Amino acid sequence: MINRNEILLKSKKKLFLNLNGVHNTIFSGNGLEFKELRGYTTSDDIRHINWKVTSRSLNPTVNIFNEDKQLNIVLVYLNSGSISFGSVRSKQDTMVETLLSLTQAGILSNDMVSTIFFSEDEDKFYKPTKHKSIIDINIDTAYKENPIGRSINYEKLTQLLLYKIKKKSLIFIMGDFLEFENKLNFNLIASKHELYCAIIRDKFEENLELYGEFNIVDTNSNKEQDIFLTPKTVKKYNEKLKKYDEELYRYFDSCKISYEKIYTCDDVQDKLNKLVIN
Repeated sequence: MINRNEILLKSKKKLFLNLNGVHNTIFSGNGLEFKELRGYTTSDDIRHINWKVTSRSLNPTVNIFNEDKQLNIVLVYLNSGSISFGSVRSKQDTMVETLLSLTQAGILSNDMVSTIFFSEDEDKFYKPTKHKSIIDINIDTAYKENPIGRSINYEKLTQLLLYKIKKKSLIFIMGDFLEFENKLNFNLIASKHELYCAIIRDKFEENLELYGEFNIVDTNSNKEQDIFLTPKTVKKYNEKLKKYDEELYRYFDSCKISYEKIYTCDDVQDKLNKLVIN
């Protein structure tokens, strides 16, 4: 299990340093920051009249504000059985660190953060909030929602995001994407929102070097099976996964979806900074 205090300190220093500046042209917020005074015109909102200045100068004067850009951040945690795998550490721990870092970044930026835990269907949904308690809530939920025996229904996920998230948002989806079908309409989500995908993997599963007879458990179905791995079958598996990822990247690029692969041995904060800057 991750050390939450260490991760909070790291993410506080490293993440989302320039995120609000990057997205000013895309997302408009409701907060206002005072800029200057000027004379009143008939097109001005009378609520912005500065009555003290007006009474002294005898000329109607209004306050002019800069818009304070507030982001709507949606965090989607894909809780499939395959995230329990890991050689250095589990993909689940890396995903929880990713979730924790993104949650902390949103709260520190004074943005609205909502979280969806998803597998075959919506498992948990936490409404938009600025309260820092969501940090601990997200960590606790991620570890309580046992991934074993679960798989991701991407069709339902697509429909959920299209119809549940009404306001234009930054949507971060984190998972290993091993079951993703690029025929699905992530392009519709990306056209409505700004979509980021954190692909959580372990290097061992992408470059398998294991030969012989094994009894394994399919963590998505929770079923056991005996397999025999030869150099030929291992090579075929590695090549198939590489081709799968190449198709996944092409699909994300075609939809203008930002993505970054985060391995269990990586510095998560550095990878997330690359994700939001790209």
